[in-house]
Amino acid sequence: MELYYKDLISEEASLEKLVDDLMFLVQGANEFAAEAGAKLGSVPREELTNKLERLKSSCLRLKQQAIAGAVATDKMMRRYPYSSVGIGFGVGLLVGILIRRR
Repeated sequence: MELYYKDLISEEASLEKLVDDLMFLVQGANEFAAEAGAKLGSVPREELTNKLERLKSSCLRLKQQAIAGAVATDKMMRRYPYSSVGIGFGVGLLVGILIRRR
């Protein structure tokens, strides 16, 4: 028997939304660079284009790593549900004790 919790994480705070927002930012920066590119020389334009491309690839890589991590976590949670809950409880208890000492 499997339980699915669709609303466990709010959609507003999801990692995919963060990555989509970053991609939107990159797109805006790309448009800005294209607009300002007419006023810049060839060297700064190439440098700006290279930096934007690196930022795009970093965002895509971040998205792929986040998805892979979520899938791996989901598989482990489904394979060992009681162990996962026990470990989570133990770590939470340990963190609570450490915070209380301070």
